[in-house]
Amino acid sequence: MSPDLNQDNVTCWLNLAVSGDSQAREKLIEHYRPFILNEAQRICRRSLLWGHDDELSIALIAFNESIDAYNKSRGGSFNLLCRLVIKRRLIDYFRQASSVNDIPGSDVLPSKAIFDEDWERSEREAEIEKYKHALSKYNLTFEQVTKAQPKHKQTRERLRRVARILADDRELMDYLRKSGNLPKRKLCEKAQVSGRMLDRGRIYVIALALLLSEDNLPHLQGYALELASEGDRLR
Repeated sequence: MSPDLNQDNVTCWLNLAVSGDSQAREKLIEHYRPFILNEAQRICRRSLLWGHDDELSIALIAFNESIDAYNKSRGGSFNLLCRLVIKRRLIDYFRQASSVNDIPGSDVLPSKAIFDEDWERSEREAEIEKYKHALSKYNLTFEQVTKAQPKHKQTRERLRRVARILADDRELMDYLRKSGNLPKRKLCEKAQVSGRMLDRGRIYVIALALLLSEDNLPHLQGYALELASEGDRLR
C-alpha cells in the first residue's frame, strides 16, 4: 500500500485519476494492489503471484478499465465496480484460453446471464446508496420514508400526483433543493391540495419527487414511475 495514500483521500485520488492524472492513477493502483490480488485469487480459487500469473495481469488491466469507466458524477461504489469488471475480464480470459473443463471452478462458473444479473444488482445497489445520500440532505432515512407512506389509497394517489407535479416543475424543484423545504404555497395552488395535506405528506412527497426528478437513477426511477401511477409501496 502506498505510504502517502490512505482511505480518507482515496476518493480524491480516484477523482484525479478519472480526470486523467497519471500520477494519481499510479498511486491508486499501488494502494489497491492487495485488493486486486484478493479479488483475483477469490475468482481463481488459488494463490497468485505478481509477475508470475497472467490472471493478475488481467485483473490489473480490469482495474485500470474500472478507473476509466467510473463516472464520479453518478456516484456509486468504485470497489463494487472493480469487483465486477475484474470478474468479467477473468471469466472472459478463462473462456478464451481454455476449454470449459479447464476453467478453475468451472462447475460453478457464472454464465453471462448470471453476470448480467450481478451487474444489474450492483447498479441498483449503487443507486440505492446515492438515493440514501440524497435523502440525507433532507434529514430523511429509508425507515422514515416507509413509515410516512399514507395508509389510505386515495391519500396516496393525491400525494403521488403532488410529487409528479413537483418533480416536473424545475422552479419548484430548485426551491426544494436550495431550501430543503417544499414550496408549499405554489405547490398547493398548482396541485389543488390543502396545506394540511401537504404538511402531513411532506416526507412522502419529497422522497418520491426526488426519485422522479433524477436522471441518473434509472432502476429506482423506473420503480418510482410505476409507483407514482399505481403502486402501493415505497421502499
